[in-house]
Amino acid sequence: MRWAIGVGLVAAMLAFGVGVYEAAGLLRANQHTVHRPSEVSAPSLPGTMYVVQAGAIYRFQHGSFQQITSESGWMQPSTAPDGQLVAVRRQGNYSDLYLLSSSGKTTSQLSHNASTRAVEDNHWAFYPRFSPDGQSLFYDFDPKDAFSSYRIDLAIFVSPMTPGSRAQEFTNPNDYTGGDVQPVPMRDGSLIYTKFSIDDSFQVHSQVWIQRRAGSEGAALTSADAGCGQPAVSPDEKLIAMVCTKGSSQSAELDVASLDTSNLTLGSPATLVSGRMVASPSFSPDGKTIAFLAPDSPGGHFQLWTVGSSGPASVRQITSDLALDSSSAPVWING
Repeated sequence: MRWAIGVGLVAAMLAFGVGVYEAAGLLRANQHTVHRPSEVSAPSLPGTMYVVQAGAIYRFQHGSFQQITSESGWMQPSTAPDGQLVAVRRQGNYSDLYLLSSSGKTTSQLSHNASTRAVEDNHWAFYPRFSPDGQSLFYDFDPKDAFSSYRIDLAIFVSPMTPGSRAQEFTNPNDYTGGDVQPVPMRDGSLIYTKFSIDDSFQVHSQVWIQRRAGSEGAALTSADAGCGQPAVSPDEKLIAMVCTKGSSQSAELDVASLDTSNLTLGSPATLVSGRMVASPSFSPDGKTIAFLAPDSPGGHFQLWTVGSSGPASVRQITSDLALDSSSAPVWING
């Protein structure tokens, strides 16, 4: 009897194991496959867009993606006034800024942040953005703490694009927050960006901030409680789009508001998208549409979406089987 019971238990265990294996295989087979953008097509959008996946930059035109760089750490491209791109190339312990042609060919290396002496002397550069007149380049940089080379609070620097000019620190980040990020240069010389702070309860808050000139105190455009950041400004500088968490760690809103740079104020924000992990908004060339990145399901990969910037929100999913870099905002230009 004991022998029969033992055989029955072993048989039951084997059956259970096989069942679990088959179920796991079925779940794996049903998981959504991630494709390279160049392997798929998508609904056509006006103009040209650049997005990033797996360290490569892709150009999106007429419903098709074309890979224009290798998968070698490229991220956060933006446009230069002459039609080129400026982008970050990230390595294991430093990153540099490069100018690229519209076809992805490197034309110039703008920074050299790898130290020849010690790795702790390396630097990081992120979020490059040209001024509207193309005369200056704004970007994030870690200026290093003299007493702790491992503390990184990014500050926004500005470099004139004239030979022999020196970079200038534009913002003064709050200590131990990670710093000031995501610069948006304006036509009048002021700068909009994301600023972080820590309150008395050691909670970190993000705010959309504006500064008139380098080294000035600046002013908050949003409250700390709203948790807003990742600003994008329409081509006519009358609207600002931003991502606001409002205390949530599971989802965020894509909000848009009127922008008054003369009085340093925003109008009442309107929520265009909610209930998603929204990231990296970017306006279309005519300002009527906003592209953004968000997963199409909880825990999913980031896809490309669009929504109208005014009137009834018309959310449109553009891709469904990609894994786009959520820290690299889509670059949307004419042509």
